[in-house]
Amino acid sequence: MRRIYFFMFLAVWMFAACSSTGGNVQTDASATETPQEMQAATPAPAGDSKPAESATTAEAGTADNSGEVFHHPGAGFSIIKPHEWKYLSPEMVLAARQSMKLNDEDLEKMIKENPNAPLVVFTRYQEPYPTLNPSVAITLVHLPVEGIPPKDVLNMSTEVLKRVYPDLTYVDEVQDANVGGIDSAYTKVKYTMAAGDQKFPTMTRMWLVPRGKVMFTVGMSGPQEGADVSEESFQEILKSITFDQ
Repeated sequence: MRRIYFFMFLAVWMFAACSSTGGNVQTDASATETPQEMQAATPAPAGDSKPAESATTAEAGTADNSGEVFHHPGAGFSIIKPHEWKYLSPEMVLAARQSMKLNDEDLEKMIKENPNAPLVVFTRYQEPYPTLNPSVAITLVHLPVEGIPPKDVLNMSTEVLKRVYPDLTYVDEVQDANVGGIDSAYTKVKYTMAAGDQKFPTMTRMWLVPRGKVMFTVGMSGPQEGADVSEESFQEILKSITFDQ
């Protein structure tokens, strides 16, 4: 039971980290505040770099000059934030987490009281935004048991998540993937997220990337339909992820 509850907690925490919902994350902190770990840089031109063949693959290496590099030396990874996207401050991430409404009161309490924050979160638009804001979040998690394949972790987490979001369905089944040259796991799901008194039809893409005793989670969320689905932008961001050797 403890293991299943851990996977439920892990799944909801991962999905909550990359979901930003308008006025529910309004605070006095600036959404454009640059994280301390960011090393300001202009990426070199990509040259003839090729796009990823599918949603499950991220080309390791090059990026173009349309964004700025965020490098977290402690965690050992880099990602490129498009220039027009905005950093979400830790205060806003916490506010978004606090606004979540779940049908499991104990789990909701655990999520809201958990002190861990994503390593970086950025959104397509300045907050507050009137509806679901396309967002990207990178987190680092410790697993209760070492050596669990990322596909198994993601499969269990997503299946257990159906207890929290009964309407959750797969867009892409859990499958093998590659992010930054590392064998990973990927899935895409859609579900309805509640925040405050509002409900948001949400689509989330999630990758788990193993690195020794920890796993990176790469979450990209947005609306299910309309101009803000942001699939092309998400793929470009995914291709930009690299890990230190």
